[in-house]
Amino acid sequence: MDASHPEPEHAYQAIADILGAQAPWKESPSSRLRFYGSAPVFDSPHRLTLSAGAAIGAYALAVEKWWHLATGQRQNVGIDWMQAASSLNPGHFQTQSGYSLPALSLLTELKADFYRTADDRWFFPIGSYPHLRDGVLDLLDCANNPAALAKGIGRWEGDALEAAFEERRLPGVYARTTKEWLAHPQGELLARLPVVEVIKIADGEPEPAQALNRPLDGLRVLDLGHVIAGPVVARSLAEHGAEVLRIAPPAMQDPFRQTVDTNIGKRSAFLDLDREEDRLRARELISGADVVVQSWRPGSLAGRGLGPEDAAALRPGVVYVSVSAFGETGPWQRRGGFEQLGQVVSGIAMAEAAGGRPRVVPTYLLNDYLTGYLGAAGAMLALIRRATEGGSYHVRVSLTQTSMWVQRLGLEPGFEPREERRHFAEGLAPLLETRPSAYGPLQQLPPVAQFSRTRAHWSLPPAPNGAHPPVWLDNLAREA
Repeated sequence: MDASHPEPEHAYQAIADILGAQAPWKESPSSRLRFYGSAPVFDSPHRLTLSAGAAIGAYALAVEKWWHLATGQRQNVGIDWMQAASSLNPGHFQTQSGYSLPALSLLTELKADFYRTADDRWFFPIGSYPHLRDGVLDLLDCANNPAALAKGIGRWEGDALEAAFEERRLPGVYARTTKEWLAHPQGELLARLPVVEVIKIADGEPEPAQALNRPLDGLRVLDLGHVIAGPVVARSLAEHGAEVLRIAPPAMQDPFRQTVDTNIGKRSAFLDLDREEDRLRARELISGADVVVQSWRPGSLAGRGLGPEDAAALRPGVVYVSVSAFGETGPWQRRGGFEQLGQVVSGIAMAEAAGGRPRVVPTYLLNDYLTGYLGAAGAMLALIRRATEGGSYHVRVSLTQTSMWVQRLGLEPGFEPREERRHFAEGLAPLLETRPSAYGPLQQLPPVAQFSRTRAHWSLPPAPNGAHPPVWLDNLAREA
């Protein structure tokens, strides 16, 4: 596979657009950030490696800015294109005691794929959890195999099936071209918004930036997210010393491979937010947090008294990061969804098509990790604003908006699609690190962006869900 050297100028411009979208960013990204190395060319028309480097570079430079505000010192940041390319699906390179971990559970997953509707649309259903899988199979009245799903979906027209899925709160959409999505009311709305929104939701006194040995020492992050994108926001902040406490629902835990990846650098506790006593404990945790991250369906936590305005009342100066599937305003604001649906609905999958059949990107994952990195950039931008002007902030990112941003980065010149793709990892040889853990020795991708003064690293191995009490460390010490 040929090596790729993405143009750094394109990445610098993308980073400048992210950092300066809602507030002046006076420095050129090239003054502190250097890209180096090369990566293989993916079988994709989209600039996947460029998008990873730009998203990671944006949050890294925002961390460097925080360090400068706190200490007066400057740092240089380096990003290896090989590491950036690998970060789009790091679970592929992860091993436990020398063995790779399966991406999906064959016992619970729906056979997700593109299926023809009666009006010749391509529909993509997702059933990542048993209740979602069973809901889809019940709606379609079919078995969980490709032939049965194709027959069941083939009885529906695309719009009617999307509406039926939404009525039952099931994730599934049909593939649209970029032009069709931009003409859709939700796509038209998202096109007017920046890829990272930072919204001031309350006034307050400035809280000056502080740092000790690492940039984010002393900051507390409450991770209420699930699956991948939300927890990646919090994991990215843990790379630089933030204390991160992950809260997982005991009855609906994330798949094992994702837990092992996204719990790095965190303590992990159980809370059932449908129980009043656990909601009260969550409110106590929010009152002591600097950053709260959540990635449930829009309105879900607000309905439990744990939304952004609730958090700002509990903890003036909080930065609340929301990750959604399709955005938090507009006709689709209440819809839930997963990684691939952003690709399918926005035009990515149609641009990846071969032989008229849409496909997701060759890495399979795109929005989950990119949105996590972009959300971390938004959290840092909000913290910088809190340090300089005060206030509480709501940071909003979405899987679909991320796919739209990737498309705005342009296409690879001269790309010709192949019916049979090379495996995305062919030619990828990232540096990995090995750490002991409760799961045995784990080999995993280290933090991609490296700093000249303060090495980015996770100080904790991934913890099993529910391994710790739902208490901040200083309170834990007092209780002991």
